[in-house]
Amino acid sequence: MSKFYTEISKYYDYIFPTGDFQLNLIREIVGEPPKYILDVACGIGGYSKKLSDMGYNVTAIDLDDSMIEKLIDKDKNIDARVMNMLDIDKLENKFDLIFCIGNSLVHLNNNDEICIFLKKCANNLNPGGNLILQIVNYDRVLAKDVKSLPLIKNEEVDLTFERYYDYISDIHKINFRTILKVDGMTLENNVLLHPIKSEELIALLEKAGFINIKTFGNFKKDEYDPMNSVPLVIVAQLQ
Repeated sequence: MSKFYTEISKYYDYIFPTGDFQLNLIREIVGEPPKYILDVACGIGGYSKKLSDMGYNVTAIDLDDSMIEKLIDKDKNIDARVMNMLDIDKLENKFDLIFCIGNSLVHLNNNDEICIFLKKCANNLNPGGNLILQIVNYDRVLAKDVKSLPLIKNEEVDLTFERYYDYISDIHKINFRTILKVDGMTLENNVLLHPIKSEELIALLEKAGFINIKTFGNFKKDEYDPMNSVPLVIVAQLQ
């Protein structure tokens, strides 16, 4: 992975602190421990660590070595691996819940890759298992030509994280530019994202064999509004 992600791993918890609403939804959907949970694109594993402490059996994957190293240092009980999300079929376990949050899904290149991932999720879930996804609401981004996401600021460590969007129509990609300012440093990064709309994602989930697909406008389970919700949260159950 890039130097940017190695650097950002040092400040990950300050930029993306583990949220109570996220944890509450995960626990509500999966049920009481012990259950088997897979955290896809886990970062440094804030959610994995909390869930492990609660008694769940957690597997966590991320592409970045430094993120996974930090998680292993935190909790040896977690099966933490450097792995592409498209390779989850190589995991030995079946899971009661898989979650992929933090807008990670749209780092895949196109709908075909997302469909492959969703089918592999279905194959890796126990019957009746659930999948939780969270991405930025691209219905709103594309319709309103959204140019930036809210500034992330952490005064505890004098950190700011700026996030800019630029839609490139001829390749149907978002150029996602970030600027992290911390410890007297400025770290910039660009990555292309695939802006999948809610109806497209629901159709792919159905194709992969999921039912009871529910959309929310946040982790508090507020109603999803395509033109106004900032995130899109989806809960889907395997048949």
